[in-house]
Amino acid sequence: MKHTKIFLILGVILCLAIGNISAEVKRPSREYKVYFENTSNELCVYKLYGRFDGKTIFILGGIQGDEPGGYLSADLYPDLVLDRGNLIIIPRANFRSIILNNRGVNGDMNRRFDRDTPQDVEDHIVEIVKELMSECDLFLNLHDGSGFYSDTYIDENRNPRRYGQSIIADASQLIFGNDTLKLEEMARKVIERINERVEIPEHAFHFMNTNTLAKDTKFPEQRKSATYYAVTNLHIPAFGIESSKSLKSVDLKIRYHNYAINEFFKLIGVEPEQPAVLFEPPKLIYMLVSIHNAETKLVENKGSIQVNVGDVLQITHIESNYNRGITCDVIGAGSEQDFQKPILIQKPTSIIVRRDNQVIGNVHVEAIGKPIDNITYLIEVNGSQKRIVSDQTLSVRRSDKIKIIDVSIPGETSSELKVNLKGYVPRNAVNDGEDRNSLIDIRRLNWNKYSIDGNGKKYPIVVTRGDRELTRAYIFIQD
Repeated sequence: MKHTKIFLILGVILCLAIGNISAEVKRPSREYKVYFENTSNELCVYKLYGRFDGKTIFILGGIQGDEPGGYLSADLYPDLVLDRGNLIIIPRANFRSIILNNRGVNGDMNRRFDRDTPQDVEDHIVEIVKELMSECDLFLNLHDGSGFYSDTYIDENRNPRRYGQSIIADASQLIFGNDTLKLEEMARKVIERINERVEIPEHAFHFMNTNTLAKDTKFPEQRKSATYYAVTNLHIPAFGIESSKSLKSVDLKIRYHNYAINEFFKLIGVEPEQPAVLFEPPKLIYMLVSIHNAETKLVENKGSIQVNVGDVLQITHIESNYNRGITCDVIGAGSEQDFQKPILIQKPTSIIVRRDNQVIGNVHVEAIGKPIDNITYLIEVNGSQKRIVSDQTLSVRRSDKIKIIDVSIPGETSSELKVNLKGYVPRNAVNDGEDRNSLIDIRRLNWNKYSIDGNGKKYPIVVTRGDRELTRAYIFIQD
């Protein structure tokens, strides 16, 4: 593996040690790094080092969120032990889209690799993927494609415009100086071995050449893809592996992906020391729920927890038979990923636990007391929780640190709101105007032009939905 770079992320300087791979790495071993932790964009990166060094394969799953065969196949590989070679694995590149079972909540992430300047969190994920590509010798992008690819038109589901059951390359062969990427030759060797194991003839794999570099290509959009970036910028072999969305079971999609990955292992000499674990249905066992950072309760799947209206809950632990791809969602509050986030409870609700987009368990939250009728701001000051209402002012000192936990508006869904403390610019993050759960040092609140009186004393907390302002409250800085 090659030495990685330090690059700009989230719009400001943040050193991301994507990898510092050297001959001195412990072998065999495993490294794990998470970006955007406990958010719906969480990105988990696994690096596996074999007992003996060798070629490195990068497996990318879940760049499109409605293709479970790909990301569940990739998810089996971080638990391997390698005898020879190395692996880089991102099982879920587009976690938010996976949670929502959507191809791309913000458009197709696999059409962002032509961009030079990141504009949002998905662009930053793409930049991380690009950096990891520079460390590998072979890149595999896992997908579930429509229908069944065929060189000739057979019917609506089997023709040259379908993708399922294929290995896709951007060219048959590419020459860069003294190096030749024999993409078709590599793919056909793998396909021959896969098809020896495919029991249903209609499920046989085929080679698909998109001829992306050709002026008259039928697939010009592929010039924005991950594989095109890998072959044209890094000059490494790169392939899309497509199981068919028409297959009846996810297990079968996973198995075909595994066949292809394992044959690429053999092709370039990556040797597992042990096989992948068996796929079993995911389930919630229990969760730990903290109330006001004081009392913690253990609640089993399908159990219930009783709290008072106005209590703040925090899910601090989720016990499942899987560690990866797990999220929790307090319905009607927070976002798609509420793990370890303070959530203000105003009415009865449920905590839904998912693995990817599959609900694997739930806990009922019984809220006792009269519902809050007015707009409430929950703000933490030096660790102590304060409540103010719309148009009210909270006084703080320059030395204080605050955190806007949430704003509750009857009839509004918290995840659809944006809460912005005017004059605050977060460090090491994209300034998207959403300031909930950011630890704010009042000493850094010094943009006088955003203050109400212009002298840097009183700053508004503005809550919007779309372009409409719904409410505001204020922070007043005492001398």
